[in-house]
Amino acid sequence: MKKTLIGFIVGVWSLSITTSAIADSIELKLATFEPPKAFIASQILAAWADKVNAESNGGLEVKVFAGGTLGGPPKQYDIVKGGVADISWTVLGYIGGQFPLSSVIELPFLTRTSAAGSKALNTLYDEGYLDKEMAGIKLIGLHSNPAYQFHMKDTQVMNPGDFKGLKMRVPSKIAGTILAKLGATGVKVPAPGTSEALRKGVLDGTPFPYTAIGSFKLQDVTKYHTEVNITNATFGLIMNEDKYNSLPDDLKKVIDNNSGHVFGDWAAGLIDAQNAKMKAEVAGLEGHVITVAPDDVIEEYKSILAPIEAEWLEEMKGKGLDGDAVLKRAREVISSVDG
Repeated sequence: MKKTLIGFIVGVWSLSITTSAIADSIELKLATFEPPKAFIASQILAAWADKVNAESNGGLEVKVFAGGTLGGPPKQYDIVKGGVADISWTVLGYIGGQFPLSSVIELPFLTRTSAAGSKALNTLYDEGYLDKEMAGIKLIGLHSNPAYQFHMKDTQVMNPGDFKGLKMRVPSKIAGTILAKLGATGVKVPAPGTSEALRKGVLDGTPFPYTAIGSFKLQDVTKYHTEVNITNATFGLIMNEDKYNSLPDDLKKVIDNNSGHVFGDWAAGLIDAQNAKMKAEVAGLEGHVITVAPDDVIEEYKSILAPIEAEWLEEMKGKGLDGDAVLKRAREVISSVDG
């Protein structure tokens, strides 16, 4: 009887500790506008949350709120600053003017892989180039996409002149400039609405990496895919600074251990692999045509788009920012990865 009573007391005591640990866990809301089953939401953000939760031993409970439930694509920065979300994954180019130097990755023909772009971005942050624009948030990590290609509904494009009059989705300010110089009409459509816009004829095509095809079901509304490596985008996993500062030191360390290059390199590896996988899947779809622009055509694009770099540098200078140093350092890092 005594042994049974002792066993019961120990069991209740153990249960109370477990219950207490669960009750004391700190919930962190991680927001994204991507659909729950999209690649970034399901394979990057959910996996990152699971890793942080496991390493915190119950101290943290990161929950992913996908599909824009806490705010749409342009609001991801605001909802973190305002405390609606504790963490968000956001496209920095959607936030007008807030991250000018980070947009270096969007310049034409600068990157091919997420590995190179992500390494460059996190290096720029580590070395202090991005301190000013990241002030007021806790930056967990940065990454880029693989280079953007053109995905078209009914019109096959190859040469720069083929875009004249076509309605093309604008994913960023620099992409909008690129498309304008090619003679296209830029249309702002949030990424999740791209498929519907193509279906309704609001768009004729869009620049995107292959990763986006599965995430936004573009395989159902595009059939011509032209590889030019035209631009890219910068993404940030950002956290409310006050929320981060309120965490105990051991839980801050868990976040920090999964930040910076650790986050960027890990995410980039998954993204580049998914890009190759989706390209292979598209190549196997009936009626889909993938065309790689030859070198002489790429040189035509470069000639037309060359002023964009100088315009970006002048813009940075006007803001009192050292764009030359940022671009030089980005190129060094990208070259070390992409060759």
